[in-house]
Amino acid sequence: MNRVFSLLMLAFLLAACSSQESRLQKAEFCYQQGLDLRGRKLSEEAAQSFLDGLELLRRCEKTSLVLSLEGQLYDNLGAMYHKHGLFEDALAMHGRAISDFKAVSDSARLVTAYRNCGRVTNLLEQFNTSKHYYDTAFLIAHTMNDGDTLLNDLYLEVARDYYLPVGNYTKAIECVNLAIQGGLSDNDLDIAHMTLGILYYYTDDYAQAKTQLHEALRSERAGLRMSVYQTLYAIAYNEGDLKQAVEYQDLFNQYMMQSDKEHNGETMQRIKAEYELKDQKSEMESLHRNKSLKLYLLIALTIIAMLVILLMVRRKIANNKLEMEQIRGQVERDQNRIHELVSDMETLIRTNDELRRDRQTLSQKELLMTNQILVRNKVYATAQALTQQVTSESLNFQLTDDDWADFLNLTDLVFDGFSQRLLQLYPKLGKWDVRICCLSKNGFSNQVISILLDTQTDSYYKRKTRIKQLKMDLPDDNRSFEEIVNAV
Repeated sequence: MNRVFSLLMLAFLLAACSSQESRLQKAEFCYQQGLDLRGRKLSEEAAQSFLDGLELLRRCEKTSLVLSLEGQLYDNLGAMYHKHGLFEDALAMHGRAISDFKAVSDSARLVTAYRNCGRVTNLLEQFNTSKHYYDTAFLIAHTMNDGDTLLNDLYLEVARDYYLPVGNYTKAIECVNLAIQGGLSDNDLDIAHMTLGILYYYTDDYAQAKTQLHEALRSERAGLRMSVYQTLYAIAYNEGDLKQAVEYQDLFNQYMMQSDKEHNGETMQRIKAEYELKDQKSEMESLHRNKSLKLYLLIALTIIAMLVILLMVRRKIANNKLEMEQIRGQVERDQNRIHELVSDMETLIRTNDELRRDRQTLSQKELLMTNQILVRNKVYATAQALTQQVTSESLNFQLTDDDWADFLNLTDLVFDGFSQRLLQLYPKLGKWDVRICCLSKNGFSNQVISILLDTQTDSYYKRKTRIKQLKMDLPDDNRSFEEIVNAV
């Protein structure tokens, strides 16, 4: 009897150890799969893999290995949320990653997590908090023996993502030069030269700007070359060299079209990757089935041992058959209850699907009615054309005050007197401020609005900040300009 109990306890211990090791292996697989999906630009699928990995680790003991993997999962999940504009959720994920990396004293990954927090808070326009995160990342990187590469990346990033948006161009130039001197290469070096060109353009040092921008043109990336030619066009226009400006504009349009083609190519790669992912999932499911079979065999052996003990203890009980019948009856009743619950769940799922389809149909009808009302207006039609494709024809537009007045009236019609409510809340807003708010309310991008205003995109960002801080009197409001407008 004692020997049987010993075998039973050994079986349970083996099952527990196997379960812990199995969860950790599955979580590692989810992490590697998420990295692969992220590299293929399948961000939603990657986020789901990272979430699956975290769910597995929640049931594991918090060893150093588990904490390190958990921190990497949180940090990568935050990057996926960042990509989809879920900045608050992204900041929370990076914060959890920082806690895990501190617990295991992983300085390199801790620098990356603080840098990611700096990026997110900068996009949330929490500039002081962003600077604190970047300063902390610099402090840790300086203490590392092999932190030179991290320092170079930090110098370039803090210049582009912090000092440039806040308008400290001198400090931004200093940081980019430090990054270049530290030994940037390939794409990072091209980005650094482009950033310097833009910074010198903002400081009206056109000679230095053109030198740096032409250095950046060594890059073969269509998106980077498009940005370079956009800045060169602005310089030529300001210098009065209209012929050169037209040439740069044509090159800008050419590389913008090439960038769109590359984007379409990435879409095809995504479709191919999805088919490959299905094959990987099938292979993974087969592996899980084999592991489950071993676990079931172990459970079966445990059950058999328990039944042997039960038979040895109760072999002289005369009513064994009656008790077994009672157990069987209970099992049948439980099965019937399970079937009823499954049926109820299926009914609920069908009802939820029908409600979701009804909501989608209603949203589509409302969107169609809104477009039918606003598409008659010249301002709205011009903005739509610019949203679809920026060409020489779409850039050749003229808008009168009557066109703008009609646009505001139609916006009020669609959004229930939006401009009147806006002015009641923020009476300091001027005529063009209200127009900008109406364009943002209709969902047009920053690039399209900056083109309608005949200004650079960076200048438009500054104008939004001035409206928020000076006209709306909301300097301490953590919401973005678009969130404030959409809340009216």
